[in-house]
Amino acid sequence: MSKQTIILVFAIILTGCSVMRRGKISADLARKDSLELTEQIVAMNITENDFNVPKAEIEILSNGNEQKLLASMKYRKPDMYLLSIRNRTGIEAARIFVTKDTLMINDRMDRKLYCGSTEYLFNKYGISASALPLITGDLLNDIKTGSEKITCKDNKGTIEGHLQQKRISYIIDCTIAKVVNAIISDENHTAGIELKYSNFKEAKKYKFPGLVEIEDFMKQTSIRIDISEIEFDVEDKIEFIPGKNYEKILMK
Repeated sequence: MSKQTIILVFAIILTGCSVMRRGKISADLARKDSLELTEQIVAMNITENDFNVPKAEIEILSNGNEQKLLASMKYRKPDMYLLSIRNRTGIEAARIFVTKDTLMINDRMDRKLYCGSTEYLFNKYGISASALPLITGDLLNDIKTGSEKITCKDNKGTIEGHLQQKRISYIIDCTIAKVVNAIISDENHTAGIELKYSNFKEAKKYKFPGLVEIEDFMKQTSIRIDISEIEFDVEDKIEFIPGKNYEKILMK
């Protein structure tokens, strides 16, 4: 797997590709106290815990080309991820280590080790590591919101906010206190992606989406992520071992 394929996965998930539009929910509705509801949603974030995703199936459709991959992920608070991406036969193609400020990639197919900071991703692709919890449907608790109330209608509500140079619009299922839709766009609404979360499952007291669908407005690229299960109460540690005798490439 080339670096371009790896970056594609990150870029589609975490940065805008084209404009996203949606209708506004009208304001003449019963209101819930935003602090209470927002705290409830954040409390349901699975990134409030250490966890493992033993298996996820990923389908990427881009410009008519389809690619199917397998993935697993480990997460340790507050910001450490280890992802393994494999082809459908189970052979590992890449291992990716991410923290708030570090990015390392073992490209096993080309025997290359990519090293850099997450600032590289942001400067080159507009990708923020702070947005990674969106993959599992969490509400980013460091976004800046401009509203004091969340409006609910038919058990659906909205939250509008900003994360760095990106605008984020959430649709919340007020009944289960989970994000069911998220739209990321730039300030001019000229670039964006939409994430849809469904088939919710439960582990311990936490709900998580069994299906995550990501699509750009022009429908040129879409990603479908099927998450089989999430394991909590994990004790194994994250360890990233750079590839032996791999060509080291500094991302800058």
